[in-house]
Amino acid sequence: MASVTREEIDAAVEARRDEIVAFLSEFVAIDTENPPGRNYREGAEFLGAALDERGYDVEYVEVPESVVAEHYPSRSDRERVNVIGRKGSLDGVDVDGSDAPVRQPGTQSVPGDAADPEAAGAAAGPHVHFTGHFDVVPAGEDWTRDPFDATVEGEGNEAKLYGRGASDMKSGIVASLFAGDALEAAGVDFSTTTGSLSQSMTVDEETGGFTGLGYLVSEGHVSQSNTDYCVYTECFDGSRVCLGHRGVLKFRVVASGAKAHGCMAQDGINAASALTDFLGRVEQYREELHDRTTDEPVTPESSRRADISTTMLDAGYSENVVPDRATATFYRVLVPEEGVEGARTEIRELMAATEERFPASTLEYEEIMFAEPAIVSADCRVSQVYTEEITRQLGESDFVVSPGSDDQRFVVNDAGIGECIVYGPGPLDQAHVADEYVPIERLVTATKVMAASTAELLGVLE
Repeated sequence: MASVTREEIDAAVEARRDEIVAFLSEFVAIDTENPPGRNYREGAEFLGAALDERGYDVEYVEVPESVVAEHYPSRSDRERVNVIGRKGSLDGVDVDGSDAPVRQPGTQSVPGDAADPEAAGAAAGPHVHFTGHFDVVPAGEDWTRDPFDATVEGEGNEAKLYGRGASDMKSGIVASLFAGDALEAAGVDFSTTTGSLSQSMTVDEETGGFTGLGYLVSEGHVSQSNTDYCVYTECFDGSRVCLGHRGVLKFRVVASGAKAHGCMAQDGINAASALTDFLGRVEQYREELHDRTTDEPVTPESSRRADISTTMLDAGYSENVVPDRATATFYRVLVPEEGVEGARTEIRELMAATEERFPASTLEYEEIMFAEPAIVSADCRVSQVYTEEITRQLGESDFVVSPGSDDQRFVVNDAGIGECIVYGPGPLDQAHVADEYVPIERLVTATKVMAASTAELLGVLE
C-alpha cells in the first residue's frame, strides 16, 4: 500500500471541514434520546448509508427482543439496531468472531507481520476499529436552542456547533468516519492492504451499553480475532488519551416491615427505621471508601477514590401509617483496583448488620446495573501513537482515566483487547448539559489525529 504524509492527511481533512459540519448537523437532527430509545433504526440507517457510500461492507446488527428484555424489560418493544462497516482485506479474518483463531490478550499483528498474507494467516492485519454510540440522553427543558436543530455560532476558531449529542458523542462518530475519508483522499487504498478499517455505531450506551457494544462483543463482531487496535470515540476533549474508567454498581435496598396505624405504632414494624439504620452504616462505609485511592490519573483528581452515594429515597403512604416498605437507591463508584463482586459483598455485610439490629425487618438487595473498572497501559501502542499525534496538533497531551464508566469495558474486559483507548473531540464538561456544543476546530483537529494515527497503526504513514 502506498504511504501518505501527515501534511497530506491534514489537507484532506481541511478540505472536508464544511462537509464535516454539515454531516454532524444532519446527524444531530435525528432524535435518538435514551431513555426511551427513540429512532434507533433511523439513526443506524443514516450511518449505514454513509458507510455504504464510502465503500464499507455494511451490516446491521439487530438485538433480539428477548435479549433487550433481560436488560430493559419496560422498553423491550423498541428496536435496538447497531451498524458495522468494514473495508480493507478481510481474508482469513472472522468478522463475527465465530471461527478464527483467537489471539492472546495484548498481542496484535504488526505491519511487518502483515506483509505476507499467507504467512500471517488469520492474523493478517493490522485491523483498526473505531466504535461510538449514537444514543443521547434526554434533552430536558432548559435549552435556549432547539436541541435537535443544530446551530453553528461564532467565527473562526471560536465557532461551536450546538445540539444534543454534539459533544456526547455524535461528533466522535463523525470524526472517525471522516478520518477514513481523509486517508483515502490522501492516497491510502484499502483494496491493496492486508489490514482493514472498521467502524461500529451502537445504541444504549447511556443506559449501560448491554444491547449496543456489549452485544456486538458478546456475538464476536469485535474480538481479538478481528480487531488489533480499537478507539472508542467518546467525548474527552480531543486533547487527551483516556486509558480507562472507574467502575460503578447501581443498586437499591428494600426494607420490609408491617403496616400499622400511627397511633398504635407498636403493632407495626417500621421499615423506615431499619432503612435509616442502614443509611447510617452506608455513611460510615462512605468515609472508609474515601481512604481507598488510586494512583491512576483519574480526572478530576478529587475522583481518585472510591465512593458511594444515596441517590433516591422512598417510604410511607401517609403521615399516620407506619410504613411496611422503604427503599433507597445507591451509586457505588469503584477505583480501578476494586471489583464489583467485592463491592457486593461489602453491601451485603452492611445489610446483615442492620438485620441483626432489627430482626423483625428484612432487607432485600436489588441490582440495577454494574460496570467493572477497565484500564489499559499508557505504554500500549495505540496510546503512544495517539499521544504523539495529539501533541503534534496541540503541542501537548496527557493520559487520563474517566471518573465514570463507558463502553470501553466491553472491549477491554470482555473481548480481552488490551489495545483500546478512548479518544474523541467532544468536551467532557458538555456531556448531558443544556445547550451542549462541540468546538468545530476541536472536531476538525480530532479528525486529523484519528486519520494520522490510523495511518501509523496500519503502517502507511511516512
